[in-house]
Order: sequence, then structure tokens, then C-alpha cells
Amino acid sequence: MRTGSPANAMFKGQRPKEYAWFAISDSLPLTSINADRAAAQIIDACRSGDAELVITVQAKLAILARTAAPELFAEAMTLMNGLLPGPAVDGNEARPGRESTSAWAPSLLTALTQRAAKENNEEH
Repeated sequence: MRTGSPANAMFKGQRPKEYAWFAISDSLPLTSINADRAAAQIIDACRSGDAELVITVQAKLAILARTAAPELFAEAMTLMNGLLPGPAVDGNEARPGRESTSAWAPSLLTALTQRAAKENNEEH
């Protein structure tokens, strides 16, 4: 859910890489949803008495893939995990994203997250 929180989230390990990965994925329309749209869906589900809500098409497809082919899904998740930044190379102290910037974040790729930060008072 795109709330603008990456700048305030705490990161350990390879902080600039982790922050960039999180901020970029938080900005991409295919990997996140606008907070207002998500909130509207949650309110509708509550009003309807729904016991469960899966908000995005991507999440629904992931559930379907996990159900239909659990071993393949697990392998895909292992592959995705391998793309994430590895352990710390310069200490393991947690710092907020705003102290973990790089050429990738903030950038044009994180524009939607930056806009959400302004809209949701996440900027400092």
C-alpha cells in the first residue's frame, strides 16, 4: 500500500539498497496500491461483513499460484529472495530510509511514494 512510509521505515543491512528496493516497489503501480483506493476497499468490505479481503489483483494471482503450484511458487519466492540485498557490509545499525538514500531513491522511480508522503504527512 502506497502510504509514503519508506522514508520513515527502519532499514538494516545494506541500507541504501534496501531503501531503494522498498521505495521503488512502493511506487510502482504493479506492485502497490494507492492508500485511498485500498482504504475504500477495506471500508466496503467492512460494510459488507466480508471475513477476508485481498486488495490487489497481484495478491489474488499470488494466492492462486501458491494454491495451484505450491512447489513452483516456493521456488519463485526463493528466486525473488535472491534478488534482495544481502546482509550488512558496514554494520547492522537500523536507520530510517531518509538517512539511507542513493541514486535510486529518491528518484523519478519513487515519485508516487514521494507524492504519497506529502499527501499522508510522512515527510520530515
